[in-house]
Amino acid sequence: MTVKKISYFRSNPSTKETITILDCGYHETLHGHYSTQKAVDHFVLHIIVSGKGTYQLREQTYHLQKNDCFVLFPHVPICYQSDPQDPWVYYWVGFDGTDALEIMQLCNITYQLPILHYDSTTELANIIKPLVDLNTASISDSYFALGQFYALCSRLMQYNQNIKPLTRKEYYVSQAVSLIENSYFKNISVQSISDAVGLERTYLYRIFKEITGVTIQEYLTDLKLKRARYFLTNSDFSCADIAYYCGYLSEQYFSMAFKKKTGLSPSLYRQKALSDRSFHTKEE
Repeated sequence: MTVKKISYFRSNPSTKETITILDCGYHETLHGHYSTQKAVDHFVLHIIVSGKGTYQLREQTYHLQKNDCFVLFPHVPICYQSDPQDPWVYYWVGFDGTDALEIMQLCNITYQLPILHYDSTTELANIIKPLVDLNTASISDSYFALGQFYALCSRLMQYNQNIKPLTRKEYYVSQAVSLIENSYFKNISVQSISDAVGLERTYLYRIFKEITGVTIQEYLTDLKLKRARYFLTNSDFSCADIAYYCGYLSEQYFSMAFKKKTGLSPSLYRQKALSDRSFHTKEE
């Protein structure tokens, strides 16, 4: 039988906190239990205290166990599953805010590498446990939760204190990449990215290509279409819905961009992906 406990928190409208704690929880999962959520609208840090499982993100599968942590990023398709023989047990904390992404980066958790090993996740879990055991939802509890969250992140940052600091150029490009990956579905433009980062457009364009090897527009387009391929292969969303979720103004424009990149229309790509999957399943 699964055991699951959750505490919810509320923000204080009289303050302007850059981090808001939404919920904390504890979950003893069933053997082979799949996550029910396909995407979330905030950040969720999981701390595994026993057992094993897998976390799938962007066509990458991570095999995790005790003393590992993983993060769910907002609006990014996800799937995670406990091991059939040794199901994992974890604590989690859900949070959001303007500083959320930067804090995760300081903990050495990024979109590119959403996992982290820590020598003793029991130590981290002991920070979260008092929040899970709360049975009220007062403003004071919310501030207590915020303090515990910062204590948790402080441990993770100390653990990764030997990370090589970014150069000034790398910092600006990192900010641009973070903005793109967190806002690609909002139909953002190169100019809006430049304005948000605080650099002149041509300078950001130059250093972005210097660091990443591609232009901002190429990076943005590749990200949108990668998300689209995932939705086409792993969901029953219509092409119109996928176009919307990936930040395209119209299904027609999405279809043109997709075909230019892959050589196939979205519908044909989905048919081929499903056909290939069916073929491999039969072979197995």
